[in-house]
Amino acid sequence: MADTPHLGIYINRPLQDVFDYVLDIERTPEWRPRMSGVSWTTEGEPGVGSKIQLAAKALGYTFEFELEVTRWEPPRFFGYASKQGPVLMDSFMEWVPVDDGCHFNIGGNPRSNSIWVKLTEPLLRSTLLKQDVADLERLKEIMEAGRDRAT
Repeated sequence: MADTPHLGIYINRPLQDVFDYVLDIERTPEWRPRMSGVSWTTEGEPGVGSKIQLAAKALGYTFEFELEVTRWEPPRFFGYASKQGPVLMDSFMEWVPVDDGCHFNIGGNPRSNSIWVKLTEPLLRSTLLKQDVADLERLKEIMEAGRDRAT
């Protein structure tokens, strides 16, 4: 993943806890508030080929996406790609054990199929980067405060 743009953050919680919370994808809006309606659309246990539906807000617009799992190595790696929508992405999430916690990384490479997205790519990248940093900080806060646990 060294070639792929990515961000990461240390979370002082066991790797399995962070993995379980992040991939309880219906809870994604808790730590990524620009995303809504996130759900598995494939029945059964997740794995390569499973699909996810979501809506994401960016630059004042809401975009619908269908994602497909491209790599599934619990609890260490989750790769996925958008299959339709204005911005096609090959993305990943990675969990690396560090002492009693873990380092959580997110990243991806865009493959735009829209002239509008190509023209606004610098603004889009800057906006998404800021949102991703805030999302990782929110995830860390939720996890370290124990707010991920079912109430």
